[in-house]
Amino acid sequence: MSTGHQYETHQHDVLVIGAGGAGLRAAIEASQQGLSVGLVCKSLLGKAHTVMAEGGIAAALANVDLEDNWKTHFRDTMLGGKMLNNWRMAQLHAQEAPERIKELEHWGGSI
Repeated sequence: MSTGHQYETHQHDVLVIGAGGAGLRAAIEASQQGLSVGLVCKSLLGKAHTVMAEGGIAAALANVDLEDNWKTHFRDTMLGGKMLNNWRMAQLHAQEAPERIKELEHWGGSI
């Protein structure tokens, strides 16, 4: 019994589900490691949650205040989450964010 639908199949080493900032970054990294990457998103590429979010991206770059560092960012993140955050993930985010911002700038991203 035929349903009348035709399906394509694709073989990839990595399948990334979600094309927001994290999904796209994971796809880029896997591709740079020489892996074949498939990317699935539920809406138009470029209209993911990251793009549609009002808050943008946060990082302590010390470009305005030299005292602004990852510890300040970590504290603000934990307080903003009413201390319910996974502290280790918040710490990693605060520590890695400046390099990720520089990476985006290098790639030509607008922040």
